[in-house]
Amino acid sequence: MRTIELQTAIVGGGVAGSYAGWRLAGAGCEGLGLFEYSPRVGGRLMSFDVPGIKAKAELGGMRFLSSHRRVVKLVEQFGLPHEELLIGDPEGRNLYYLRGNHFTEADWKVPAFHPPYQLDRHEKARSPSDLLHAVALKYQHQAESLRDVGFWNLLLDEYSDEAYRLIQDAGGYDTVVNNWSAAEAIPFLIADFAPGLRYMKLLDGFDSLPRTLAKGFESLGGRLHLQHRLHRIDYDSAAGRFRLLFDTSGDNRARVTPLDSNAVVVEAERVILAMPRRSIELLHPESVVFRSVEFESALQTVLPQAAFKLFAAYATPWWAETRGVVAGRSATDLPIRQCYYWQTGDSNLPIGQKNSMLMASYNDGGSVEFWAGLARDPERYQPNPAICPPGVGIPDFVQNQSASRRLVAEMQNQLREMHGLNIDSKHSKAIDPYVAIFQDWTQEPFGGGWHFWKIGADARKVMKLMQRPIPELSLHVCGEAWSRQQGWVEGALETTDDLLVSQFGIHLGGEQ
Repeated sequence: MRTIELQTAIVGGGVAGSYAGWRLAGAGCEGLGLFEYSPRVGGRLMSFDVPGIKAKAELGGMRFLSSHRRVVKLVEQFGLPHEELLIGDPEGRNLYYLRGNHFTEADWKVPAFHPPYQLDRHEKARSPSDLLHAVALKYQHQAESLRDVGFWNLLLDEYSDEAYRLIQDAGGYDTVVNNWSAAEAIPFLIADFAPGLRYMKLLDGFDSLPRTLAKGFESLGGRLHLQHRLHRIDYDSAAGRFRLLFDTSGDNRARVTPLDSNAVVVEAERVILAMPRRSIELLHPESVVFRSVEFESALQTVLPQAAFKLFAAYATPWWAETRGVVAGRSATDLPIRQCYYWQTGDSNLPIGQKNSMLMASYNDGGSVEFWAGLARDPERYQPNPAICPPGVGIPDFVQNQSASRRLVAEMQNQLREMHGLNIDSKHSKAIDPYVAIFQDWTQEPFGGGWHFWKIGADARKVMKLMQRPIPELSLHVCGEAWSRQQGWVEGALETTDDLLVSQFGIHLGGEQ
């Protein structure tokens, strides 16, 4: 058993942890260690190189807003290449396939258009986003008074159930309009609808941000430890130090005590847990953090949200050739829910030069288990060599995320139905993919793709408590989960900055 002595141990190599380490090291703090359970830095940002495709497949977080000042500042400071991420097709050709009916984004602007929902008079001739935004605007100045109100309940106070179903189905997200705190849902939506707002993406993958932060941390003297799963935390009151037990076996089975040969003990004066709710819950139940009833209650004020992503690469952009759509996203009430046209090649080029990729499904909430069930099938998808572009190989690391045969077959069926094409693979213009990869964020140790505040949660109070949940101990918690910008990298950075100011006296300029 090896022992490491530190001043500050940071656990979690996602955005919050890598940013905390970089900020602390930049402020001149010494004796810093950053520990990550997996063999990579990034957490819920996971970018993949797909054979034959220029664009990165973002299996985790994929974008930030132009209004996210912390993210924008870091991107500019590190010179990370970025560009706007289009959420709509230039010609308004993005599709909706709802209740067995096909129509396009442009149809919402036609006054006589009637979607297949039994809407009340005041709900007609309005797009789903207009309906949703109207509620957010109506209550934006009284959002704080709605802490004990569920957002789903609020929407049904304003609209019929049919209008609610339209908002949910066409919006593509189940969780956003579920029953989380209306006090937090309203500012969340207001930020998303701000005038002049642009979505941005990093060309080298969104996980290039935490990877760059981690490299900066190391260059400033910090020590990065990958494949270190935190098993338990104890506190030696006589020595005034924490004792953290890590498992380096790579097994990553929660709550399994590591063998001496795989165990690493870290002694530290301070600890930062840059971890989501589920990861903290998986610590040994006798860990010092669970001796506080108030801390356990604070953990449960946020709800992990189920999320699943599926990318598929093709030799030709069949969606452009059949429906004329080249960018943005389409939505459906089928389990596939959202489809993003991630990279659309030029159909006029020869095979091998027009490879294209879909984010074939971005789903959350109840749809996740549908795909997770198919993903469990042990038989992996193997493409017919005839549909593979010339010279494209499939490296081993893609195989580790490779989708099952049954999952790909169902994905193709739903994509074809969504696009109004023949679902028979032998006669359909929607060819089969040569690569299909996925990520189910409900799996341990994440528990979900993002978090939302529970009804009744006092977000400001809980966020402050998490900075030092046990007053007599120098133990701190930060990350997206307990932030006012849940689901965004900006939220992770914001809580980390607040923690560094209140507990370490380090302000954004770096001075103490």
